[in-house]
Amino acid sequence: MDNKAGKTKVKILVVDDNLLNRKLACAVLNSYKIDHNTAENGKIAYDYYLTGDYNLILMDIQMPIMNGIECTKKIREHENNSGITTPIPIIAVTTFTMSNDKRNCFEAGMNDILAKPYKTVDLINMISKFISIDN
Repeated sequence: MDNKAGKTKVKILVVDDNLLNRKLACAVLNSYKIDHNTAENGKIAYDYYLTGDYNLILMDIQMPIMNGIECTKKIREHENNSGITTPIPIIAVTTFTMSNDKRNCFEAGMNDILAKPYKTVDLINMISKFISIDN
């Protein structure tokens, strides 16, 4: 995933069942020229994860068909079964930030949690904790 300048091209998967939330995240990513795809539920996200080459996943928790916790567990199981030694960073992006919710996210294998609503700088700072992005 290298571009012509030899830098690593970043690609993020945005997973959220709410169209407005997906558009907001995409607008932020576009402003930083970060390549991305979107998925409206965990099942689609898991399929994209298997076929895509992503550096990070922004994962909503409450979604139909397959929620973010279930999807994260499937991704971590796949990584374990495939011998992947560097798991993909998964950031929970959620309005559910009670201690029990946070525990569930971390137990599923998520790396961090970003509370909705968030500011652009909060999203970029969170992403930057896990991958290098050019401004």
